[in-house]
This record gives sequence, C-alpha cells and structure tokens, in this order.
Amino acid sequence: MDALGRELQKAGLNELALAQLFGPAWTSDDVPLVLDRYRTGDPRAALVRAFVLGERVAPDSLPVSADTLVDAGLLELDADGALARVRLTPFAGLLVAHDAEAEDANFVTGVNAASRTLATLTVRVPVERALDVGTGSGVEALLAARHAKTVVATDINPRAIEYAALGARLNGLELDLREGSFFEPVDGEAFDLIVANPPFVVSPDSDYVYRDSALPGDAVCREVVRGAAAHLRPGGFATVLCNWICRTPEERWEPLAEWVDGLACDALLLAHGAVEPLRYASRWNEPLRSDPEAYAAAVGRWLDYYEREEIAGIGIGAVVLRGRDRPGWVRGFTAPRPAVGSASDHLLRLFAAADHGDADLLDRRVALVRGHRLDQTLVYGEEYSVAGVTMSLAEGVGLVAEIDPDALPLLFELSPAQTVRAAAVAADLEPMEVLPVVRRLLEHGLLEVQGS
Repeated sequence: MDALGRELQKAGLNELALAQLFGPAWTSDDVPLVLDRYRTGDPRAALVRAFVLGERVAPDSLPVSADTLVDAGLLELDADGALARVRLTPFAGLLVAHDAEAEDANFVTGVNAASRTLATLTVRVPVERALDVGTGSGVEALLAARHAKTVVATDINPRAIEYAALGARLNGLELDLREGSFFEPVDGEAFDLIVANPPFVVSPDSDYVYRDSALPGDAVCREVVRGAAAHLRPGGFATVLCNWICRTPEERWEPLAEWVDGLACDALLLAHGAVEPLRYASRWNEPLRSDPEAYAAAVGRWLDYYEREEIAGIGIGAVVLRGRDRPGWVRGFTAPRPAVGSASDHLLRLFAAADHGDADLLDRRVALVRGHRLDQTLVYGEEYSVAGVTMSLAEGVGLVAEIDPDALPLLFELSPAQTVRAAAVAADLEPMEVLPVVRRLLEHGLLEVQGS
C-alpha cells in the first residue's frame, strides 16, 4: 500500500502542494471557502474534499483511481458518489490516517497542536529502539521510524491501533503495534527513545480516550513521566507532553519537580505558560459552542471542579528526560514562545550545557548558535536609551534569554578563535563581569562550547 501512499502524495495530497493550492488557508477553517471560490477545477481539490474535508465527490474527479482507493479500504462508492472512509492529513512528508469528528469515546485525532509540539520537542538521533506511548493515529511513531531501527507503539484504543497500522502501510514504514494501557504492553523492556502524548487534559470528565484519563487531576502525566524513566536506557531520551495543576497564578514549571524526584534521569522541565481555568475550560469545550446550553453547562462543571480542587491555573509544556544509572540534575525553564521547527539540536545543547557547568568557562572557546535573533528595545526620553536586549532562536524550544545591555560588545567578540576571557578583554569588559551573561546564554542553548 505504500505505492498508493506515494501516488496520493504525488497527486497533490502533500503539504507543499496544499500550501501552494491554498496558501495560509491550508491549516484554517477557510479551506472550503477557497475551494468553492477559486479552486473548483483543480484536480487536487477533489482529494482535499474527499480526504481532508470528508465531502462526497464524483469518482471520476479524483486524480487517483477510485477503484484502487476502494480496494485499499480508503473509499466507498454508492449511487451518490465517492465518500472517504478515513481522513488523511499530510504532515512532515507523511500521510496520517484518523477519524473525522469526535463521535464517540474512541475517537482518534489527526495532526493537531499537541502532536506538532511533541514532534518538535523530540530528540532526533539514530537509535535502536523507540517507543510511542498512547500512539493515537501513529504520527509520532511514524516520525520515529525514520531514525529508529525498531519502533513499538502502544494504545489502549483498538481503533487507534488500526489507524496507526494503516498509516504505516501508506508510508511504507514498519511499526510494532501493541494494544494495552501505556507501558503495560512493554513490561520489562527498555528503549533509547520514548515519546508520549497522553490524555493530559485536567478536567472532571472522562468522555474521550484521547483527552481524558481515569486518574484524578494531573496524575496521568506524572505516571507517564515516571513510567518513561523506568523504561529508558542510559543515554536515551524521552519527551512527555504534559498539562499540570498550578496552585498559584505565579507557578510555571515548579510543580513538575516533584514528578522527577529520585528518577534515574536528567530532567528538563519546560513550561510554555499557564492557562487560567476559564480559558482552559472554554478551549476544551469549544466543540459544544453550537449548543449554548450544553457549552455553558460543561464550562460551568469544569469551573466548579477547579474551584473545588483549588486549581489556580493549568500548566502546559513537556518533560524531557535523559536516562542515567543514578539520579541526575533537574532544570526548569519557562519558554515564552512556542516550540517550533525541530528543537532536537536545541535540546541537545541544553543537556550539554547542564553537563558542562561553568567552572572553567572563562578559559573555554564558545560560539554563538547560528540562526539566533538579537532583539534590542529602545526607549525615548531626552534621547534613545537601551531598555532591554534579548536573544532567541527562530527554531527550537521557545526560550528567550535576557542580556545585560552593557555586555553587548562581548557578543561581537565571541568566536571559536579565542577564549571567553580574551573576548571580554577585546570588548573592553571585565571577564568576571561577563561570566553571568555567557552562563545564561549557554544554559539557554544559545552558545556552544567548542572542543568539548
């Protein structure tokens, strides 16, 4: 079936073609409008109508044989035309199969913000064995199969296992699919890479397998984090997407520290913010807005739950672990920007920085990471003055490092050709005074130590 997958992508069911076809509307609700107004005669439009929107189409309008699609179980024909049996979403060169809408508890989601974030925050290095916990459509397992010799994917939902198997066939990849809850199907096994997008929503409900767990509060994410650590080989990496309870409005990553206490791992705790209860409840109950009474009742029930449990906010982010043979270090970051692109190299630099420390940093050679962005804020009084300087990456975890404006000259002197101490002298700055800036940039993955 991988030949059919390639044929569908060649016919236009791929991200590049769809971006060219629709522009910015490709990932928005405006796709039907663009189709109706501008793209009625484009043969790719029929593929989008059938497999992205789930509309009935004329069989002869498809650029791929309808009979072939029927034989593959992707399409069904009747007197009124052709109707897709599954939805197909192009993502990262893959075709991901999934359900259309949340019609029952076993609904299988497609590519969404959570799966994109997890894909971004996964370390991409060649490995022997990878594990995708709660695989859903199988998108994370399929991505891992590109750099892992063996990929095991688990899910308690049998429909998810079926969709992941279909995705593997369409993309010509092999997955070891096992039905069961979280780590139960891999008891006693160890892996070099673990990814998990568990049912992390903090709510009083248990309506959907992909969203809700039977455990209270944020316990499911805590258990998956600790389970990942128990199945991680030394030197291997695990990324678990999480939501967690914040007891005060100021908390960000801090509640996660207890989750990783005593684990045989190094741990990066990444918070992309905290959502206040009303906004969180509204977001997750958005599909009910068409029924105002049901929507109001659901949001009210969730808010009652948050008040009863004394929940001030819900943290969003991830825990990234590296396996060890004993407990390691723990570092927490608040990332004010979304994780975008591939954060793999950025994550590896964050781990390397924590390993290195700064005992001899002044006498080491360092280099600024390519692709960084330096932002300077000027405030006008009698004249312009520098109010703030920050450095960030266009692609990565989403961290932003503040820099002392007085240390700006140092940045233009840092290079692999000279030590930090020599760069400070060249910038006419005291070496010990620039050490905090260099340390901060290193800790945020914006510098690389050379020759380490």
